[in-house]
Amino acid sequence: MTDLPGPNTHPIIVARLMLMFAITLQSPTGEKLHGLSEPNSVIMRRLMMAATTWVTTNPELHGSVESLICIMLEGIFEINCGSLRRAWGVYRRAMTVAQLMGLHRSPIPPLKRIDPGNDADPEFMWFRIVYMDRYLSLLLGLPQASSNKSMGDMSTLQDEPPLGKFERQLTDIASRILERNESAFSTSTIMTTQSIDAELLKISKIMPASFWRPANFYGLTPGSPETLLEILRLAAQVYYYGILIQLHLPYMMHGISDNSKHEYSKITCVNASREILIRFIAHRIFNPMSSCSRPVDFFALLAAMTLLLAHIDAHHHQEATNFLAHQRLSDRALLDQTLDRMEVISNLNKDTITDKSAKLLRRLLDIEADAAEGSRYSARSVTANGEDVADGSIEKEGEEIRLTIPYLGIVKIAREGPVSRVSFGNTISRPHQAPRGESTVAKSNNASEYLPNVSAIDGERPIPHVDNMPQIPTLPPSKWSDHQLQGPAYDEQSMREYICPNPNQDDIILQPDAEVPTIAADIDEWTFQGVDMAFFDSLMRGTSFVDSAESDQGS
Repeated sequence: MTDLPGPNTHPIIVARLMLMFAITLQSPTGEKLHGLSEPNSVIMRRLMMAATTWVTTNPELHGSVESLICIMLEGIFEINCGSLRRAWGVYRRAMTVAQLMGLHRSPIPPLKRIDPGNDADPEFMWFRIVYMDRYLSLLLGLPQASSNKSMGDMSTLQDEPPLGKFERQLTDIASRILERNESAFSTSTIMTTQSIDAELLKISKIMPASFWRPANFYGLTPGSPETLLEILRLAAQVYYYGILIQLHLPYMMHGISDNSKHEYSKITCVNASREILIRFIAHRIFNPMSSCSRPVDFFALLAAMTLLLAHIDAHHHQEATNFLAHQRLSDRALLDQTLDRMEVISNLNKDTITDKSAKLLRRLLDIEADAAEGSRYSARSVTANGEDVADGSIEKEGEEIRLTIPYLGIVKIAREGPVSRVSFGNTISRPHQAPRGESTVAKSNNASEYLPNVSAIDGERPIPHVDNMPQIPTLPPSKWSDHQLQGPAYDEQSMREYICPNPNQDDIILQPDAEVPTIAADIDEWTFQGVDMAFFDSLMRGTSFVDSAESDQGS
């Protein structure tokens, strides 16, 4: 970016510079710029609007390596903003353009290059597009665009360093999990899960023992090459443990049973969650500002939710041995540290995502504490006329708490029974098949209660941060010295809490949702972006199948 574009510079090159500068304005470096004619946020949005309008969404300018880089940069920008659903759509566009250019073929045909100095590796660009598509699809519970599993072929891996091999093989594993999630759960699905678990264990052994040591940032400075390598190692570890949670989450809520497979899933989820939280805390103590840690932040939220739900479920099974009992206090201390870090990030960055994540986890911690003591809890309920009066406070007098999740429904957590899913006439079974429900929620007595509309989150859109000048990863790992790896962000729509005073239903139920945000809503409308939807849908679909299978065996 040292050479400013001239009047004869190709518009794609101009767009690339605009996108890179827009991403820079998201970073702490951008906040330190003085003397600009307008606020950073205004310039950033104007640059993005121009680049996307005239180049990245203009088919007439597609077909060159540089235009594909521009689309990938647009995806990074949306990820840094926390708009996962928009980023997912951008990477789908990138994949379509890449396939039209032939990047998915072997060998790759000759490609058009506008900039003679551009040394981007097309094969590695294709890998990053597929990697991001599967990463975001896992987070959002959406289908993958390509089921090609050649990323982990020996012919591809032979020239890769260990970390490159690890990432490519995890990408193939992610594809298998996405395929499993798109099929109906059955006995064969459990066998598939076991097979994938064995493959993950095999992949973990290709990395040297030193790779798995805890993150250590002592003596390092933000932005240094040594720090970048440590962050890359930590991010790869977190992705591995995150995939483990995604793999076993459908079977986690039946860990205390006679079925050793279900117990293995619960133990795996709990241990993977602890590993993620330890790494999240270490990195966020070292650097609470970087948006390169968005993936780690997101998996920390998933890990905390998983760990808390495992403990809540364990308290219900009083007749069985609670294998989490001796770890409960240390786990709560770990979760308290996680919340402290989230609150620091929220205060420093005015970050809506971490703010809402911290509030959600704080409430789940209160629920777990009450469940451990055997007492009851509640939040305030909505009024019959649909006014939203819930403030998320926890009171020791009610029976349950409900979480409103767009496109999925209502998740109700109570202490009266196991964490489970109650069947309703039109219960939503898959997120992408979810019908848009009316503004009422069916109850067991066929009455209906009006729900509050999903409102926009107050405050300005948070601007995540990037440590250094952003570089789209277009080179293989062997050439990473000058190219910072940008990982995916995380995000989600606010789970609006409110209480229903009906104590007679089971712990977690899903019902058709009220008014929902648009499918491409940004974080101002949908803070968690559907990550909450994917998490609970995966959790409850597996629970429903196991309940049905065990019922059939008992009859």
